[in-house]
Amino acid sequence: MSTNFSDDLPSQSLVNNLETDLNSKWVLVKQELKNDFKSIIWNSWISPIEFLSFNKNILTLSTSSELVRNRIEQQYYEQIYAKSKKTFHDLNKIIFVADQKKINYVSKKHSTKNNSEDSLTENISMSFQTSVSKKLREECNFENFVTGDSNELAFLSAKKVSDIFSTTYNPLYIYGDVGLGKTHLLNAIALRVVKDNKRKFLYMSAERFMYQFIKSIKLRETLKFKEQFRSVDILMIDDLQFIGGKDSTQEEFFHLFNDLIDQKKQIVISADKPPREIKDLDYRIKSRLSGGLVIDIQPTSYNLRVKILKDKLKFKTTYIDKEIINFLARNITNNVRELEGALNKLIAYSDLMKINLDINIVNHLLSDLLRENVIDISVENIQSEVCKHFRISLIDLYSKKRSRHVSRPRQIAMYLTKELTDHSYPEIGKFYGGKDHATVIHGVNKIKNLMINDIKIKKDIDHLVSKLKS
Repeated sequence: MSTNFSDDLPSQSLVNNLETDLNSKWVLVKQELKNDFKSIIWNSWISPIEFLSFNKNILTLSTSSELVRNRIEQQYYEQIYAKSKKTFHDLNKIIFVADQKKINYVSKKHSTKNNSEDSLTENISMSFQTSVSKKLREECNFENFVTGDSNELAFLSAKKVSDIFSTTYNPLYIYGDVGLGKTHLLNAIALRVVKDNKRKFLYMSAERFMYQFIKSIKLRETLKFKEQFRSVDILMIDDLQFIGGKDSTQEEFFHLFNDLIDQKKQIVISADKPPREIKDLDYRIKSRLSGGLVIDIQPTSYNLRVKILKDKLKFKTTYIDKEIINFLARNITNNVRELEGALNKLIAYSDLMKINLDINIVNHLLSDLLRENVIDISVENIQSEVCKHFRISLIDLYSKKRSRHVSRPRQIAMYLTKELTDHSYPEIGKFYGGKDHATVIHGVNKIKNLMINDIKIKKDIDHLVSKLKS
């Protein structure tokens, strides 16, 4: 008599029914989880999770990639386990696995141009990079960036980041007013990366990042969005201040930031303010950004503006008199773009009209721009900013106190009054408690000499000038 062992085994239909039943349980768990998460997190991370098996008290679930698996395990495991335990009563553990086949399937579904499954993900990523990245400007390279005391540290840091072997400063955060060279430096990094041809980069404005993210939500392609951004070696975001107050965009940027940093990918950010001063920026993002290298680009000095003008003239055939160069550097101080625009206007006029320029012509041609750059700075403004910066009272400024924490700010205030107003030494003395003109001259000269070697004094004065002219 033969024994049919297959009679002791469950039929295939029974197995299928059991799997269907278990899968239904997982669907119920997901429905309960939906109430625990914001819709953006639910749609991006939780909803795509699929049931694979429940065996020996272990629930195995499928995620679409390693990236998704890591995120879920690190941030959402406890919530998923707690809800699953109520339905899978003997549950001891959940295992998440990355399903590579699913990645290929998703990529294939979204691609109409390439049927090669092996190269699909790469092709989509490169296409995304080309279409989303800012158009690079060849002239905005490191070689054409004119340096001075106000921007040299930012320049050297950007150059270091562009080095293929460097991960020294991560993230690199560069901030400063409009037209001081932040975008130029990010563009220069991108050009250097393109030249190396060994790393993938993404260079875009914060507004563009926000647009792409919202678009991915509308098209239900958030997973594709995340994968594409995380496939780059260097991410550069310009004008980060524009995501302030945009909660869902900030949430996604925060997670993207963390993922790239964990993978040792380089991040470079530019903004108009330091992280702590960006309005409505998530405190977690402020904290992470502040943990990198934060560098400011200060307003240009007179000497740097002269240097910039001379550098631009190297590539021009038109002759511009030294007196005119000095005049432009002295009177157009808002930003470098205005300075370059003024120079281009003068060159165009000289070439088209076939005449040599003089100061009278320059004054006429640039009258509107020169008026915009004239800022009426009063002694009261100077005194107010100095007191605020050094945390002393106006009475201290007028007093005869000689302690360093009062006398140095007083000398700086006198120096700024001499540099930024038309008042004479005796007049300045009257504004500071009736000091005689010799005391004022001594104070002004003292600050001039200190600025040469004392970096802190130089930075304090640059900051005060920037505040007074803004």
